Amino acid sequence: MATYTIEVLNNSGFPKSYVIFSALPEVTKSGEGFDVFTNAWVTFNSIGNNGFDMVTYDDSIDAYWGTIPEELEPGVIVGSGGFMPVDTTIEDGVSFKGSTPAGFNSLTPRVATSGSFQIKAESDFDASNRYVFGMAKPTNSPIPSPVATFTAEPSEIFEVIPVVKFFVSNGSFTQGEIIDVKSFATNPAKIDFTGKAQTKAIVIQDSKGLFTVKYV
Repeated sequence: MATYTIEVLNNSGFPKSYVIFSALPEVTKSGEGFDVFTNAWVTFNSIGNNGFDMVTYDDSIDAYWGTIPEELEPGVIVGSGGFMPVDTTIEDGVSFKGSTPAGFNSLTPRVATSGSFQIKAESDFDASNRYVFGMAKPTNSPIPSPVATFTAEPSEIFEVIPVVKFFVSNGSFTQGEIIDVKSFATNPAKIDFTGKAQTKAIVIQDSKGLFTVKYV
């Protein structure tokens, strides 16, 4: 399994905080599209001038579930939940049980459409439980971090097609927090290793506040 590194170098002349987030996956519910929210995947808070930080990750993907304290919108932080590794090359599907103890209770290959994974929700919960589903990726922590989140609904089947592209922007956030990527003042740096031999991207913010990306 390939391993990748994203390094962020602050040459802006000022202390800066950064967030790394993913391009949203394509998600359908019973074959139809609906709202999917972006999470702060990795956060680097208050990096000094000429300072840097980095994250190393691999190709693995996790289905995840969690709970939220209020309506799903920017600023909300996903609470307790769980994860299950999935493999889109064999179209894995997971089943979610909402009654106590809640969680994914089975993993079945060859149930999702090509290039996707599936989350099948049982009928034992309702909107008052405030469950959410989504996709997560590994970080420097042993616990995967959410990259995309959507509202869980009982007796529904969700299919998720990952998009493996990442972005870096300024901002002080909590890992897992729902963010509004349209609110960023500076155009984010785009990282896409597709078709490249290199496995490390260095994102540099210059004295004008602009980003450049070097693959090494």
